[in-house]
Amino acid sequence: MVTGTVMAGAFFGNLADTMKENREYLKAKQGMLQDYMLKAGFEERAKLKEARAERAKLLDEADKLGIDEEAAAVLYSTGQLSSTVGYLKKIEQSEDPDKKINKAGLKRFSEAIVASVPEEKLGAAMKYAFELGAAEDPSSEKLVEAIHATSLDEYDEAISAFMNTSPTTRVAPNISPFDINKRALVDLDLTDIGSARKNMERQLAAQLGGQYNAREDKVTFANPQAADRIIDRAESEYIKQVTDPITSRSPNVVIDEIVNKVVSLVGTEGLQLNDIAAVDFFSTMPTPIVTDSENNTAEQDLTKTGSSIQDVIEQGYVD
Repeated sequence: MVTGTVMAGAFFGNLADTMKENREYLKAKQGMLQDYMLKAGFEERAKLKEARAERAKLLDEADKLGIDEEAAAVLYSTGQLSSTVGYLKKIEQSEDPDKKINKAGLKRFSEAIVASVPEEKLGAAMKYAFELGAAEDPSSEKLVEAIHATSLDEYDEAISAFMNTSPTTRVAPNISPFDINKRALVDLDLTDIGSARKNMERQLAAQLGGQYNAREDKVTFANPQAADRIIDRAESEYIKQVTDPITSRSPNVVIDEIVNKVVSLVGTEGLQLNDIAAVDFFSTMPTPIVTDSENNTAEQDLTKTGSSIQDVIEQGYVD
């Protein structure tokens, strides 16, 4: 007959063996977890170091090219900084003497980018670009708890929490990509400007009282002073629109709209060529002088006539 003392000894002996096995099992699992964290930590640090180096290099290149720091941060946030820097470097390295980075245009570009972003998003972009680093992962705390667990239950609980926690990720501020106009970043193509002027001059020859000589490709105006002034303003407007930093437009569409604008003004009752030439008609409305049946003259306020031509003039083009 087995005595109670023998039975108790056997029970506690088995319990001690089980506890020893559990401790060894726990120790083994914690050791493997430490190895995993060490390896993962080195890999994460390597990736982080590489990302930081690439980001720092990109921002440094943008600065050297002349892109404002805040504009660079915004473009980095939209994912457009790399392609913009790449394009500018290509222009910088070009052997074409007519292709040069326009420093003044680049300054306008930077200003337009910054001005189009709300202040709070601008701050978020600066932080995202210049404070890029390894975001602390809250789930890693659970791995540390598992390593220091004193029982299998504590270990299992910490590991379970780790598996159910999504790692934190950095998110770029919600800024929509820009319609970057590359024409605005380089020196003006004088050949393009000359061609555009010739095009508008030919199209407006009849409206501005001129005769076009196809053989000589030349327009002769009856009132050259007024006509040339109008063409000058049309050319300036063309340059302004095709070099808008963050709006890309087809040169042909811009020319059509400018020509239609001038045509609408020439067709306005009470406006003479000299009246049109006297003001910047793309921003200021020339005042028509209307003569009634008794030969009395009066200034016509087109903003109060409700005429269809006023609608056309306000739009700036004729359909």
